[in-house]
Amino acid sequence: MNSLYELPERRRRSSARLMVLMVSTVLLWVAAIALILMACAIPASWVSAVREPQREPTPASIFDTTFAPETDMTGQNLPPLTAVPVLPFPTTAPAALPGNTQSTDVDVIPPATNLNPDATIEEEAAPTANPVAEVHSNESVADAPPPIQTGLLVDTQPIDSYNQDTINELSRNFYKDAPSYPARYGVDRVQVRFQTLNRYHTLTTIRAELFIPRVDTPTEFPLFVYGSGTTGIGNSCAPLDELTRGRNWGSYRTHMLSYAAQGYIAILPLWQGYDELTETHPYFVAELEGPVMLDATRAVYHFFAANPAPQARPAAAVFFGGYSQGGHGAFAADAIAAAYAPELPIKGVIGHATAPSVEALLREAPSLAPYIVYAYRNYYGPDVIDPVRVFQERWLPTFYNDASTKCVDEIYDYYNGGQANIYQPSFSNSLYGGQLGFNFPYFKQALDQNNAARVVNPHTPALLLHGSADPIVTTQTNEQFMRAICKRGKSVTYYLYNNVHHFQTRQYSFVDTLQWMQAILAGTPVRSDCAVVLGQ
Repeated sequence: MNSLYELPERRRRSSARLMVLMVSTVLLWVAAIALILMACAIPASWVSAVREPQREPTPASIFDTTFAPETDMTGQNLPPLTAVPVLPFPTTAPAALPGNTQSTDVDVIPPATNLNPDATIEEEAAPTANPVAEVHSNESVADAPPPIQTGLLVDTQPIDSYNQDTINELSRNFYKDAPSYPARYGVDRVQVRFQTLNRYHTLTTIRAELFIPRVDTPTEFPLFVYGSGTTGIGNSCAPLDELTRGRNWGSYRTHMLSYAAQGYIAILPLWQGYDELTETHPYFVAELEGPVMLDATRAVYHFFAANPAPQARPAAAVFFGGYSQGGHGAFAADAIAAAYAPELPIKGVIGHATAPSVEALLREAPSLAPYIVYAYRNYYGPDVIDPVRVFQERWLPTFYNDASTKCVDEIYDYYNGGQANIYQPSFSNSLYGGQLGFNFPYFKQALDQNNAARVVNPHTPALLLHGSADPIVTTQTNEQFMRAICKRGKSVTYYLYNNVHHFQTRQYSFVDTLQWMQAILAGTPVRSDCAVVLGQ
């Protein structure tokens, strides 16, 4: 039996245990309440980070060898965007926004102190100096894989020939009332296929058409390497196929014939993706446009080295040119020429109605936005942009099919009514209110990364030709681009044609383009208009 004095001791022990249990319970409740309060006070930037996961650093492209990754207007120093594996074609439409078409699910990021809502093209993508990081490897140089050779010919095939009279007739229909010159040479047209690097940094084959002046004695001609404007991103919209498909996307055959007939070996390559059955064209991706133009140039020299029969020979003089999107590609090639193809003798770069800023294109030509959103989502990854957050609900059920199949002669009529009829109000407010960097940071980064003013080659002169009545790339956008590249040391000659539309710029600038190239070839200094736009 227990003694009487043991009973109070047991009671004291039981009371102590009960007290410990009660204190533990209270502490657990306090901890739970504290966690709830902390969750309610999570900074908005943490919420944004959950909604839009941070990317792992990726290898820089050739466009990142001189400048640091863009600092987004949000203040985030985001790693450079690079291509992702090709996404499968969606089998279903993007999910429509529930209820009201205006999205309230916006990634909120604390405002940056340096935000300028009136930022011009210079502020949209202002690079900063950044030395290339040294790469260390355990492999010896001898063990490293050999560099991939690009610009090599895959095959060639004659297409047809044109005499001077035929070229003059075609030119009359194309140039109409614009000043032009009669053909000096007949022209042979040849299909060539060459190799360049794709998004995986492996070789892919590009189709191009080569236009060669016909002469009876050995004659050297400068090269004119040209990039086409927007035709669509689907396989059925390839610029070189406009005649066989009975379409008119830019009359590129006649345009190239007219330059070859004046004494230039001209080449028009397709952009990447058009001849890939499982892919679409990566629209306005500078790191693919530049290599296509440079490897097309290499392919021309390889063609004549392997085919000594033609009397025409390529001179050591290359001009890059392009129309609208093609101008963007021409400046991309010019920017990386010294690093990617230092052997090429680049004499100048020419932009006919150049579209230098993809962000400005979204503002000024909303009908082209489906191409841009589809292409950037497909190239950089689905976390960069979601069409549900960009386009009104009416466009979503067939968005992927429409964007990937409708060519440029259909897109303007289909996506009509301007930004009020195309964009979500939340996206429109961000785009036109200078808030893309806050609400769509990765999309803003992709746009900045492909700004033609981002990387500038100060060693070659440029010629910009634009129409004052251009509604697709406004005069303001073009002159902001000119101001940006002038600030970085590029010499720019500028022609503005009164009451000329975007679609007429190539025609009205034909003579001025030829005279500018001829002056450079003759060693005559060309006019620089940088002092005018810089207010000097």
